[in-house]
Amino acid sequence: MNQVNDERSRHVVATANRLRMVQVGFADEAAPARRQYLSEELKQALAKVLPTERAAFLEELRSNFPTWDQQVELGNQQAAASQTDLAELRDPSFLVTRLIELSAHLTVDQRTVLAHRLAEAGLSSGGGDWPLEADRAFKQKMQIPEDKRVDAARLMDLAGMLTDFVNSIQQVAWNTWRTLAPRSTLRNPGRFSLTAAKFAGNDQNVPRGQIAQELDLLRGLIASVIASVGQAGKQFARKHLGTFAPASIQQAAQSEGNPPLVGSRWDTYYWRKYDELAKPLDEAAIDAEIMQAIGTYAESLMKGLTR
Repeated sequence: MNQVNDERSRHVVATANRLRMVQVGFADEAAPARRQYLSEELKQALAKVLPTERAAFLEELRSNFPTWDQQVELGNQQAAASQTDLAELRDPSFLVTRLIELSAHLTVDQRTVLAHRLAEAGLSSGGGDWPLEADRAFKQKMQIPEDKRVDAARLMDLAGMLTDFVNSIQQVAWNTWRTLAPRSTLRNPGRFSLTAAKFAGNDQNVPRGQIAQELDLLRGLIASVIASVGQAGKQFARKHLGTFAPASIQQAAQSEGNPPLVGSRWDTYYWRKYDELAKPLDEAAIDAEIMQAIGTYAESLMKGLTR
């Protein structure tokens, strides 16, 4: 409160000095002209004072002028203040200036509510034209301090970039899925940006749940494919070790029940068995087996996610 009084007193002193300069500078003018000049100077001074402080300001200013223009007293302060108040209340520029000055002392909730009301009146294009709860939730997810303003233009730009990213990664992910699991009944729900555009355009047929479901499906698909790549080597190794390990070859050869030919050894049969089993393997066959291993594992993960 003392700070307010100090500021008012400094403003009173500055105004009094300017008024004296006007009196001296226009001493040769007629009384009505001097009054007009003094009135204009006074209005300019009042414009810088809060309405609730104007009466005190005028009273303090009057104490600096026992008489006004020799015989004219500085009276009728309330009438002068009222006329100035009315003029300023009709001046949009003044009101905006005062709102900006007062905003430094507003809470986050008060700022958001005021910004929302301005947006409703068509006086703001962003920064507060979304619900308070949505603004809070977004800031929490993005770890933005509550007292920071979200820039609407940048938010729209960010949304566009993220949509482009989802579209591109969606196409790659589902093309890969078709290669890995061509017989899978799991299918691409369609271009994400089309659904997102309807949701952003307030299409009541596209609820938030549909957007969340499509994103969850895409996230699950990408996670399953990535996890499957890490398991593909183990799957491939397990299968081929089971087929081509020495013990497996011996067991496969002996299970046929053919005794060695006279003068031959069992290791000859083992080699023949290995040659028989390995002959179908080539680059294409190995690639197909690895892709199948990835697809099988990924599909098992996806079934768990989509149940």
